[in-house]
Amino acid sequence: MNTSLVLTFTLLLSLQNAKPEPLPLVSMIPNGYREEVYKAESQLGFVAVSSQPIEKNGKKIGTRLQKETNLTLQRFGSIVSLRMIESQEMDLIGTVQRISMKQFQGHKQTLELSGLRDGTTFRIWVENNNERTIPWDIDGFGPLGKEQMISGKKWTHDEHLQFDCYQAVVNRFVTYDVVATKKTPNDSKDPVAWTVLMSPRKIIAGNLSLQLPKTLYFLDQNQKVLFSETEMDGIGDISLVRSKSAFVPNRSPKQMFDIGKASFIPINRRLPAARSSLSTSYLITVLGLQGENPLVEDERQKIVKKTNDAFMLEVRAFRLPDDVPASVAPSAEEMAPSKYIDWDNPAIKNYSREVNFLEIDPWRKAVLLERLVRRRIMFDNQAPFTCASEIAKNPRGDCRHAAILLAALCRSEGIPSRIAHGLLYVEKNGEPMFGFHMWTEAHVRGRWVALDGTMGFGFVGADHIKISHHTYNEIESLAPIASLQNFIGKAKIQVD
Repeated sequence: MNTSLVLTFTLLLSLQNAKPEPLPLVSMIPNGYREEVYKAESQLGFVAVSSQPIEKNGKKIGTRLQKETNLTLQRFGSIVSLRMIESQEMDLIGTVQRISMKQFQGHKQTLELSGLRDGTTFRIWVENNNERTIPWDIDGFGPLGKEQMISGKKWTHDEHLQFDCYQAVVNRFVTYDVVATKKTPNDSKDPVAWTVLMSPRKIIAGNLSLQLPKTLYFLDQNQKVLFSETEMDGIGDISLVRSKSAFVPNRSPKQMFDIGKASFIPINRRLPAARSSLSTSYLITVLGLQGENPLVEDERQKIVKKTNDAFMLEVRAFRLPDDVPASVAPSAEEMAPSKYIDWDNPAIKNYSREVNFLEIDPWRKAVLLERLVRRRIMFDNQAPFTCASEIAKNPRGDCRHAAILLAALCRSEGIPSRIAHGLLYVEKNGEPMFGFHMWTEAHVRGRWVALDGTMGFGFVGADHIKISHHTYNEIESLAPIASLQNFIGKAKIQVD
C-alpha cells in the first residue's frame, strides 16, 4: 500500500475543446518571477516562471514562456524529488504555436508531451510516439494562461470574467471563472488590497470526473501578486509566496513534508481480522461532498444511507466467485493492450512461464497469477511508475505496480481485467487508519472478482473500499487515480 505521487503531476485525460472569449493576449506576458511553495510549516520547493524573446535573423518573432515546478518531499521517510517543466511559444500577437510539458522523478523523466499548432488544430505527441490531433482556438490561452491572466490584467472591483486555457496536465482546455475583489484592509500593516479567485469548472471525460483546484491570489495596492493559496492532490492546501514581494510569510519550516503519512485517514477503532473480514459498514464524511456520489457501487459495496456530506457504505467480501452476484459483462477495453497494461509484450509471457497452466479454469488461473505477483515483486516505494512489461522485467514497486502487472498477466491468459482504486485498512504505530491502495479485478465465471497482488489471498476482504475502477485504455498516465482526490485529506471514516 502506498500513496501516489502528486496527482497534479500525473493527469492526462481525453480532449474536449472549449471556446474562450477573445482577450488581449499579447499584452499579458508575465515578467520572470519565483515563488516558494509551503505546506503549513514545511517548505516543499519552488516555482519559477520565465519569459524570453524568440528571435530569427536578429528580429523578434515571438515569446517563450516557461514554468518550472520543483518539489522535494518524503514518502514514508524516503526522499522523493519531483519536477515539471511547462512551456509555450507564441507569435507577436500572442497566438500559441508550440507547447510542451516534461515530468521527472529524481533524474528519470517519467512523461513528455509536446504540441505544434497547424491552423485551428494542434498535433500532440505523448512521449514522442502517441500522436493525437486536437481542436485549438487561436484566441485561447496556452498552458501558462493563468500566469498571463494574473500578471497582465488590470482588475476592477467585483469584476467577473471567464477564460479558457489549455492545461497540459489534463491535456485539454479548462474553463476558469474569475472574480476580482477590492478589499479594505483591517490592519494598516496588511499589504493585501485585492483578491482574485480563479475557479476551474469540473471536467467530465468518459467515466472520469475531475475538479481541478481553485487558486486565490492576494495582491497589493498596485495589483502585484504577494502570494496565492491553492490545493495540491495528495498534499492538501499549499501557499505560494513571491520571493521578491513585500509580503513576508510568518513561517519557519521545521521538517520535510511526508506525502505518504499525510495520505492516511484515521478511523475511530480497530478492525479485527481486517484482511479476512467479510462484511463491514463504514460511515464516511467527505468535505465538500455536496450530495454527489463519491465512489462506485457494485456487487461488493453499496451506499445505504446518504446526506449532503456523509454516507453509510456497506462492504461485502466474497471468497469464491460463485458467491458473487452476476456482474456486468466486460467490454473490449478490459482485454485491450494499452500503454500501462501492455499484456501483448513478450516480457509478460516470460514473467508467468513458471506457472503451470494445465489449469483451464479462469478463476484458478487468476489466483495462480495473483500468488505469482505476490511472491516475486519486491516492495519499493521509490520505484517510478511504469508499464507492466517493465515491471515484469524488474519486479519492484508497491500496490500500483502489483495491480498493473496482475491486470496484464490476466489479459495475457484471456481473462478480462481492470484496476480498482481505493482505500485499504492499515495500522501504523498501533493506530487504525485507511490509506490509498490499488488492486486488480478479473472477470471470471461471469463475475467481477477482486484480487490483490500485494497479498495473494485469492480474494480481498471488506477492508478494501473501492472508489473507482478503470480499464486504462487510451490512458497515458495515472489520470484514473484522480478519483481519490475527494478522499485524501478530506474524509473521515468511522467503523459502524
